[in-house]
Amino acid sequence: MPSIRSRTLAAAAAVIAAVMITTTACDSKKDDDGATARPSSSTRAGKGVDTGQDDGSTSVGGYKLPAGLPTDLSGAALDKWKNGGWKDYSDWASKAQDYANPYIKDFWTPEKMAEAKADIPVARAGSTSSGSGSGATSYLPDGRVKKQTAAKVKGTYHHYAPPVGKLFFSSPEGNMVCSAAVVTDPAHPGRSNLVWTAGHCVHAGKGGGWYRNIAFVPSFNNSANLSNRQITDPRAKAVSPYGIWWADWATTSSQWMKGGSHQGNAASGYDYAVLHVKPERGGKSLQEQLGSALPVWFGAPAANKVASMKVRGYPAEAPYDGSKMYDCHGATKRFVLAKNVPAQFMIGCTMNGGASGGPWFMSHNGRTYLVSNNSLSDRKTFITGPRLGENAKQVYLATSGKFK
Repeated sequence: MPSIRSRTLAAAAAVIAAVMITTTACDSKKDDDGATARPSSSTRAGKGVDTGQDDGSTSVGGYKLPAGLPTDLSGAALDKWKNGGWKDYSDWASKAQDYANPYIKDFWTPEKMAEAKADIPVARAGSTSSGSGSGATSYLPDGRVKKQTAAKVKGTYHHYAPPVGKLFFSSPEGNMVCSAAVVTDPAHPGRSNLVWTAGHCVHAGKGGGWYRNIAFVPSFNNSANLSNRQITDPRAKAVSPYGIWWADWATTSSQWMKGGSHQGNAASGYDYAVLHVKPERGGKSLQEQLGSALPVWFGAPAANKVASMKVRGYPAEAPYDGSKMYDCHGATKRFVLAKNVPAQFMIGCTMNGGASGGPWFMSHNGRTYLVSNNSLSDRKTFITGPRLGENAKQVYLATSGKFK
């Protein structure tokens, strides 16, 4: 994603900002691995799996949420925002406590959805020997991955890929798209409103700020029958069977906010974010309506030890148009960005911009876990995702704890 001016809230290892919103949803069964996606609790976690729920804590390492952040504008300020004031990014670097992003009714029209641009931070595969790597060039201790053409996910998505959806948002460069997935919430077992995506899908990184009008559409284009230009009603059941969900809170890593780059760099090792979403029309939680949410596995095996990984998203750059969900699967290798930065997962895959933020997941002891998200790509051969460790766990628990 592009980078512009910066606004940060320095607080331990994660940063929170208010964004204001709202939705509706449906039901789900199994993914096409045959693994049932069901409401989670720590008692069903695989042996040795850290899902962030085992101790019931919503604070890690003394991390505390900043108090007093607004979640709405009011009066004339709200009217001004909804009448186009949100387009003014001249104050993008304002303090976090002054920022709000209210829900705008019917903002996401078919035209805006169809014309939304896609992008993904660029990566180059560098040395296959040892080294520290820097910037956008990596080093590959396990060698290069074999190119794999992404395959279409079967429709209907609410049956084969229930937690996955498309993310829409506005930036100074225009309306944009990413991908995302519903994850469990330790503060609300079985009733999660949490969505996992990439940090670069919610915040521009170094020199930039938080994006606006962030909305999640689970099972977008559910039957996989429509092209972008054929979507005339974004709230039709065929397009958004569970409705459109706006994010009222976003959390990403302080590393991404302070150092993230469109060119890809060491901060991409922390390129993840968690949203809390609300329905446009009220109703049950997102997880209850979907019947599904992925537990998150923090500290999953390193990339050189994973024989079977699956990666999904809505790629939107040619030859794709963003209307269909695709996936790649297989063994992963390590993608090293810099010294002292956790090695990313890397898999051969042709998915490109628009797939950013889409889930990486694997099975363990009969359960399917989210273990990463789409982060970097060379747009033709491979795609990468950060390994989720203690810092990612803090980001996750901070969002959950805000709505405890």
